[in-house]
Amino acid sequence: MEVRDGTVWDGGTAFAVLEPAGPGDATRLRTLVPAVMDRELARRRVRALTSIDAPVAWADELTRYEARRSGWTGPLRAPLRPPARPAPAGTDVVAIADSLLDGLVLTRRVSARRTLALRVGDSTGRRRLRVRLPDRGDLMPEVIAAAVDTALAIHRRFGRMASFVQTVAVDDGAGGFDNHTRAGSTQGGSGTIYLETSLVAADAMSEQRVRMGGRAGVSARVPPPWSQMDGVVAHEIWHNMDSTLSARPAVYVELNRALGAELGVDTYEHALQGGKDGAPPAWRSAWRRIVTEVSPYATTNWRESSAELFKVWWCRPPDGSVPPLVACFGEQLDRHFPPPG
Repeated sequence: MEVRDGTVWDGGTAFAVLEPAGPGDATRLRTLVPAVMDRELARRRVRALTSIDAPVAWADELTRYEARRSGWTGPLRAPLRPPARPAPAGTDVVAIADSLLDGLVLTRRVSARRTLALRVGDSTGRRRLRVRLPDRGDLMPEVIAAAVDTALAIHRRFGRMASFVQTVAVDDGAGGFDNHTRAGSTQGGSGTIYLETSLVAADAMSEQRVRMGGRAGVSARVPPPWSQMDGVVAHEIWHNMDSTLSARPAVYVELNRALGAELGVDTYEHALQGGKDGAPPAWRSAWRRIVTEVSPYATTNWRESSAELFKVWWCRPPDGSVPPLVACFGEQLDRHFPPPG
């Protein structure tokens, strides 16, 4: 690949164009042809843009990983600048992840063979998180940092409601992930969320993308600068948070009625039933809005739907714009569980 006149060419094919990435001097790539973004394609994209004298708002996790391995630098989720010098070999994954976590400290703990155990703490010593990872050479430091950053940010915003989650574990064998069909899982009462290896390991992510053939899943996608990891962590933490709603029936009823009113039905439960044969027209219309404004997976049941709503609300774009249903959900959260301070 090479850049000519603002276009990235792959041989004789115009693969992508460079365009401004909002305020500042950053640029981004807008792909012109469909492609499965595996590690090799990510490397080729990075090599093609290494010669430009501007930061690039890479959105793809594999591309950001390959860019950092090549010496590109920048904060968590921010545009990356091309390298001024070759990247040092053998850079430690924990040290890189730690450097991306503002106000947090990431340290190794003694662990079992082939497991990388980490402990995260903030300057107050009050907020802590454990992270368990497979000890392998293709771990992506920025994705690890994103998981930690999102988990503790949700802790700060929702306090005790969210702080029950104390461990993030990445493991193909945990939570039924050995067939690569589930990105995350929560076991109620354990304080642990389990994540699939393809979220955090470059080779596993590349293989999963090839396996999927570029097909999109049924869960909501999150916009840049958020990563898939951010969205899955938010979704799974909500599964621990929604127990608070179960313990407060009045809040649960009011939330369902508010979401239903936004959709033009009596309660959100009616909207979730709108995909069934014989459902009234208003229910069917509300159900279609859930699919469009949140995700197909959000029509599964209340538990998964509320987790998808939380995921899309938490991982909203920088301008704060979200679909009306998600905005309504966020307004209800702020009302019943107001921000601290």
